[in-house]
Amino acid sequence: MQITKNKNIKWWLGVTSCTLLFVVIGIFGYMKMSFVLKGVQINAKIEHTLDTPLATVSGKAENANYITLNGREIYIDKDGSFKESIALIPGVSVITINAQDKFGNDKEKKFQIVYKESSPSVAFNSSIINN
Repeated sequence: MQITKNKNIKWWLGVTSCTLLFVVIGIFGYMKMSFVLKGVQINAKIEHTLDTPLATVSGKAENANYITLNGREIYIDKDGSFKESIALIPGVSVITINAQDKFGNDKEKKFQIVYKESSPSVAFNSSIINN
């Protein structure tokens, strides 16, 4: 206790300002690097009309720089949005979206869709797998 009582106001101002500086630098660094901690995020949906066997897969892959749809590379714009058409075959089709960021983190999202030529299709069993 004796050591802290003998310090003057100048010393306390220096210690406080250095501490605040390191806290601000830490918060700023966390905000700028939080995308590394979050990794790739995939939000996608499937749209299908009754008169055609084509379905449209659209969505957004945040923090991704490489994305594939059923093993085929698709292109994303600057904000991570994508839109791609895919042909459905009668029966159950599995649609897999894989995304990878620049650090090698992967995320996979799978959809199973049932398509009958004479009736509307139904999407079910959406799952996300983290690697």
